[in-house]
Amino acid sequence: MWTFGDIRLAMEDLCACILDAGFISLPMQGCSFTWHNCSEGHRSLWKRLDRMLVNDLWLMNWPNAYCLSLTPRTSDHSPLVLGGYSDAPQAGLFRFDNFLARSPKFISAVQNVWRHHIMGTLMYAVTRKLKALKSVFQAQRKKKGDLALNVKLAAEFLTIAQTILHTEDRHNSLLLHLESCYRLIFLKAAKLEQCML
Repeated sequence: MWTFGDIRLAMEDLCACILDAGFISLPMQGCSFTWHNCSEGHRSLWKRLDRMLVNDLWLMNWPNAYCLSLTPRTSDHSPLVLGGYSDAPQAGLFRFDNFLARSPKFISAVQNVWRHHIMGTLMYAVTRKLKALKSVFQAQRKKKGDLALNVKLAAEFLTIAQTILHTEDRHNSLLLHLESCYRLIFLKAAKLEQCML
């Protein structure tokens, strides 16, 4: 069985290994803590366990890189997102929801767009056709309802509650209970959306 001294020595070994390898932590933005034991009251424990480690060569290539710690939503760990500043334009995403294929108008809508002849390379033609389908799918998605909006709103409320917990009294039982309720609402909304996809 491990003792506290064993754990401390193991942590010292890990820190020495990180230093020997020349790793440094990326600057962190967002939530201060990356782990919560999901307990309420006096047993509630918050720690910054997770980090992104890089070496100086990596940092020279991406000097604007940073680590963004998000709210944990339904996990005990906060997701970490690698960020940076870029002036490169971002292409729009092509989003396809599975429920669209169940629509009686799906096949005819795809056939209607796909039968048009587009001059250019094959890849260019496929890209143009997908772009045309994007607006068709967006219109069908709007008719389906706001499942995605419900998930988005539930996620925003959960994020706000978790952000308040990260910045205010982390042991406040009312805030912990509120965060727990928002977590359940988010899970139910996400599950409902998943069932419909």
